[in-house]
Amino acid sequence: MKMKGLSEQDFARLHPGGQLGKRLLLTVEDVMRKGPDNPVIPATQNIKEMLARITSFRVGAISIVNEGGELVGLVTDYDIRRVLESEQNLFSLRITDIMNPKPAVIPADEKAVRALEIMRDRHKPTAVLPVVDGSRRAVGMVHLHDLISAGL
Repeated sequence: MKMKGLSEQDFARLHPGGQLGKRLLLTVEDVMRKGPDNPVIPATQNIKEMLARITSFRVGAISIVNEGGELVGLVTDYDIRRVLESEQNLFSLRITDIMNPKPAVIPADEKAVRALEIMRDRHKPTAVLPVVDGSRRAVGMVHLHDLISAGL
């Protein structure tokens, strides 16, 4: 590249399907689950409905939102197992009782490779990240498998 006077960005634009191109050009929005595929549920919903939705989305997680669609938490399969292992009655709890109120998030316009770094570098690595806009509305979800399928 350097012999031809090309920067990494130039090379990425010329070869967007290559490894370097994907790392430099692919955004979270390109790979995230959005619209009807975005696993999201209001915090006011009941646990039974949350379980049905988390199962139907097949991501192992669901974003929890307030009335304005703003992210207020995340429930993962791990959170559900943690409650069951504590021998609490899951169905007597509210979603807000079991959710993580401060999940790691990523904006849609961030590079997709950054999502991979966040997932890997957390004190407890994760396989999912809620995607938020500037108003912290839950606009999507990115799963590790989405990133792998995209070639990252």
